[in-house]
Amino acid sequence: MSEKKFDELQKLYDNSKIGTLVQEICEYYATLDDYEDNSYQDEIEPTEIVESVYVLFCLQSREQILDELSIVQKKYPELYQTVRGLHNTLLINMDYRLLEDNCSKKIAEHAKDTSQSEVLSHVDSFTRSSNSLSEAVDKFYTWLHSRRR
Repeated sequence: MSEKKFDELQKLYDNSKIGTLVQEICEYYATLDDYEDNSYQDEIEPTEIVESVYVLFCLQSREQILDELSIVQKKYPELYQTVRGLHNTLLINMDYRLLEDNCSKKIAEHAKDTSQSEVLSHVDSFTRSSNSLSEAVDKFYTWLHSRRR
């Protein structure tokens, strides 16, 4: 990761207007470039699953996430370059049912004997029962890992 991205990431963590989920997303995308040789494969979920999980949870509080990503765009341009694709995806999909359908399908295909409706039900349930979206994502991954093929 470039020194500029690292500095911006440190400042991002100190910004009280940016929630923990957007901080986590920025860190994930900023450090993804460091794993070009796929050495991360044993450490994290496949990229398409991570991105789908992030999208599903961002949709739970879409306006807030879009506001936070706009702050990242204005104040942290190097970091923003890494999350621009996700931000654009959330912006252009005003009817998010298709986006939700695509993401839940990818996750359901990754998990053993899991339907799209189960994925969406757990996203909703964990969002409602958690203090933050970041905590909900952690609960979701715990559930998802129990469904591994």
